[in-house]
Amino acid sequence: KATDFPILSDLHALLEKKCRIMDYLPAQLPPGSRGRYFDVECCLLNHYDRFGLCERITAALLKLLCYRHAAVLWGGWLEDPAPALVAEAVREIMENHSGTLNILLPEDNALVVFSWDCLFISVYNAKGRLRRLLKKIARSEGLAWRKADR
Repeated sequence: KATDFPILSDLHALLEKKCRIMDYLPAQLPPGSRGRYFDVECCLLNHYDRFGLCERITAALLKLLCYRHAAVLWGGWLEDPAPALVAEAVREIMENHSGTLNILLPEDNALVVFSWDCLFISVYNAKGRLRRLLKKIARSEGLAWRKADR
C-alpha cells in the first residue's frame, strides 16, 4: 500500500548516521592501490549478469524482508513491499544504470540503500540485533560486511 511514510528530513538524518556496507570486495582498498578497481567495477556493473551480482544483491534484500517490517521508496513509498517489486527494482536499476532503492526499517530506525553505481549495499544506523542479522545475510550471499570508508 502506498503511503507518505517518512519525511525527507528523516531520511537525511539517517544518511548522517554510521554506515556499514555489504560489499562485493572483502576489504577496503588501501590508499594508492595499484589494482584495477575501476576497470573491475566497470566490468561488473556492465556485465553483472555474468557474475551473479544482481542475484546476490536481490537475495540479500529479500532475506532482510523476511525478518523486518520495511517500506521502500520506489515510485513512492510502499509499506510491506511484495518481494517481486524489490527484485524488479534491483533488476531495473542494474539494467538501466540508473536509480536508487531506499528501504526504510522503521522499527530499527535504519536505512538500506542500493544505488546503480555501487558494488555494495549501504546500511545506515544498523545497531545490535539488526547489525548481527545483516552480517549473517551478507555472508550467506558471499558479500563482505564492514564499515564504510567515509
